[in-house]
Amino acid sequence: MDLVDVPASTRQLDQHEHLDVPHRLIAAPRPLEVGQVVVLRDLDGRHRWAAVDRLRFTETDTVYEMQLGHPMPLERAVEVGAYESRRMARPFVRVPDVHRMLDGMREQRARARAEETARRSRVRPA
Repeated sequence: MDLVDVPASTRQLDQHEHLDVPHRLIAAPRPLEVGQVVVLRDLDGRHRWAAVDRLRFTETDTVYEMQLGHPMPLERAVEVGAYESRRMARPFVRVPDVHRMLDGMREQRARARAEETARRSRVRPA
């Protein structure tokens, strides 16, 4: 049984019966297939059943349309072979993504300062 980490909390998942999630946002060992039953692990570390209802394809990703099932205790996830400890950081945010975000913030700050300087340095006619 495959274990799929999803970037959503237990509370968020409890409010829905279905979940559409792009492949790039899940930590899955391999691509999922229609009809496949998996165990989802949310950001809070809780497990629940899910079944892949449909696949939708975009230019850059595969979107899994999943029907959410009932929560399950950790012991059951271990029994079905869908448990592994989190030895590494979760892949939802990668170091290059953080660098790009920080670079973007630096550029925005520099642009704002340049615009403010230009605005203040305009010479007004007497």
